[in-house]
Amino acid sequence: MADRLLAEIFGRGGAASQRHDSQIDDEGAAAWDEAEAPGSGDDEGERASAPALDMDASAAEVCRRIVSASLWFVSQLCNGQVPSIELVQRDASNRALMEVRGVGENEAGGENESDAEGGSGGGGAYVLRMQQHTQTRSLLGRHPESGEAVARLFVLLEAVHQNLLAGVSATQRELWYMLKTLEVFRCPRDVGEAIQDAVSMLQVPRSALGVTASSKGLVAGRVAVHDTRAGDIAHITRHLAYQSDAQLVLVVEKDAVFQRLAQQRFFDRVPCVLVTGKGVPDLATRAFLSCLTACFPGLPLLGLVDWNPCGANILCIYRFGSHRMGLESPHYALPALGWLGARSSQLQQADAGAFQELTGRDRTMATNLSHTLRHACPGWAAELHQMLDSGSKAELEALDTVDGGTDLADLLIHCLEQGDYI
Repeated sequence: MADRLLAEIFGRGGAASQRHDSQIDDEGAAAWDEAEAPGSGDDEGERASAPALDMDASAAEVCRRIVSASLWFVSQLCNGQVPSIELVQRDASNRALMEVRGVGENEAGGENESDAEGGSGGGGAYVLRMQQHTQTRSLLGRHPESGEAVARLFVLLEAVHQNLLAGVSATQRELWYMLKTLEVFRCPRDVGEAIQDAVSMLQVPRSALGVTASSKGLVAGRVAVHDTRAGDIAHITRHLAYQSDAQLVLVVEKDAVFQRLAQQRFFDRVPCVLVTGKGVPDLATRAFLSCLTACFPGLPLLGLVDWNPCGANILCIYRFGSHRMGLESPHYALPALGWLGARSSQLQQADAGAFQELTGRDRTMATNLSHTLRHACPGWAAELHQMLDSGSKAELEALDTVDGGTDLADLLIHCLEQGDYI
């Protein structure tokens, strides 16, 4: 299996459709909204995704792939050849929202409530996927950092191999502190890029490499989680058992709002699970939600974020996936997520002082997001157009000023009773 894999990832008979000069993406320079919208570019039926990851690869299998890749690389050098490595290109031109089948149906074969009431935003179920375009890593690549990227990749693989043999794991930050004394690693982003290169080359998730995520998320409400081990990604996705009588999962952007709803025991008034990633969600939070919804596929999933482009962007990361995660992104996407609040219709009676003017950056982000979502999620795109037309934005706390001071929990319950979400 490893030999066949290496034959593909090193360009010997692989299915990559195009090659591009080696580029090191500037992490953070590309926003989520730069993904190609469905219906643009090539015909969706002809567009092909990058190869899927082996999510169940064992530590022994990963070690075999690392050894095979290293031996091949050294043998090429010994034969007087300069080896080049074909990896999935991770920039915006190689990302697209692609429709997924079988999402939005409950166990009885009917539609989820969120689909029936427009909770999918009026579009189908889409996730962000990498396409088959590749980039070349070579010791003599035209891009000046190509050789350093190759060096970083194999230094990282050595560290990963040692950790897997020792049965230990490490966070990305721990790897940075371990490797930063080496000249080729100049910043934490270099470690992140090397991890993504390793994921692409070996076609396994970072959890299989023994790379864990530092969690910042919180959960409260009607769920019991059974596990006796630490909560890294591998355990979240493989070793947790869930029990719940919840009727929905409410994903909250802000920790302050989460704490408020938890203290009010909102989950007793509405049987639900409250989850927050405290802003832009970390991988552990997204993995937890993905597993929770996989265990309870008929459970509606709703988001509560600020009414601004950043809040909409956070919803998109939860629903469609993150461009920074590359090939791993679809595995943690939540394509059934609906937008509960805050929305323009809920803020019509809010105090004027609760609104702020959109900045130029806000307008750019909202415009790009609405363009990307116009087919995949037209309801969300329309909400962003409302934001642009009004020229304003508001935080979740603005809902407290509606009708002279409506309690947030009461407003949410009213919206849920009316099926008022998109």
